[in-house]
Amino acid sequence: MVISVVIGAFLLGWLIRSRVPVPPRFIHWADLYVVKFALPVLVLSKISRMKINTSMLAPVGIAWAVMMSCAVVFVVLARRHHWDASTTGALLMVGVLGNTSFLGLGLVEGLLGTDHMAAAVAYDQLGTFVCLTIYGSFIVSRYGAGDFSFASVTHRLIRFMPFLALLASFPARYVHISDDMYHVFDLIGRTVGPVAMGALGLRFTLRVNRDVLRPAVSGLIVKMVAVPAVLIAVAIISGQIHAVTWESSILEASMPPMVTAGVVAVGAGLNEDVVAFMVGIGTLCGFLTVPLLSLLL
Repeated sequence: MVISVVIGAFLLGWLIRSRVPVPPRFIHWADLYVVKFALPVLVLSKISRMKINTSMLAPVGIAWAVMMSCAVVFVVLARRHHWDASTTGALLMVGVLGNTSFLGLGLVEGLLGTDHMAAAVAYDQLGTFVCLTIYGSFIVSRYGAGDFSFASVTHRLIRFMPFLALLASFPARYVHISDDMYHVFDLIGRTVGPVAMGALGLRFTLRVNRDVLRPAVSGLIVKMVAVPAVLIAVAIISGQIHAVTWESSILEASMPPMVTAGVVAVGAGLNEDVVAFMVGIGTLCGFLTVPLLSLLL
């Protein structure tokens, strides 16, 4: 149900864009709602209730290893092809961070079974989710609009609401928060996917030039083809190919670009054409590539 709503929001945004001109201010308000309000609430709600134990070490370790490896690959590609900072930053956001929550958890449960959910949740919340707030805040500071310096990074970091929510979530674990309040948090959190996907749909177009197409397609190939292929090879060599942890991690790693990371990237002034193309095409392709991949696990 959640997946269909998210995809529906994207297609609706795309349809509206193709029919009528949408005021940029409207899209900007949607971005602000996600980054400044709904996403921080979601971070606080999830992390403050996350039960951390040693069984999570493997999927979390795989998640961070995958994301940091992807980041290195994109930096190398960007230097080789002389992509500008805006394009490089976009790749380092949506090419590194996958949709392991709204899309990933639903597909893992549906394709692999409920016994894989614990590892998938660890991959998502302590891997991708935490990486969005820490790594993501650095990337938008480094590659976004404005000067890059220690002072500017620090200034942006302390104003990046998802990061502040992450910091607040740890002391919140020791404070009593009522179930009713968490219910409100969850309701707000559920709006992140549809609103973010709708905003990207309003930006999406299939009419892109070569300057957008080359990095975007390269990013999707690395994210959705090369990464799972390498992980499968490592799992086979290590004899872990049928382990629940590895099966869950491989499927999560193959997810298309994260919708929320796309909104954060665009809000920071990164290449919105690359972001919208990668998130839109990647999500649509994911409904074919992820189930096919699950047949190998």
